[in-house]
Amino acid sequence: MLPAASHPVWVQIATGKKPVQSGNLAINLLAKSNKNSFERDPSSENVKLLAAKTHEFFIKYELVFASEFAQILK
Repeated sequence: MLPAASHPVWVQIATGKKPVQSGNLAINLLAKSNKNSFERDPSSENVKLLAAKTHEFFIKYELVFASEFAQILK
């Protein structure tokens, strides 16, 4: 089960404070997109948006990438 959208892990992942290293292209693209967006705009509004986007991605693909998500969320 994934943490709630309000859990701080989503901000950590979205801002790169909790790096995501995966062999999966979709996860890597999300991480790169988040990093680029955060570097351009580190405002709290953008961080909230990135965290929400990251949470939505994880929810959408929870069953497909369950083992990778378990590793990332340790």
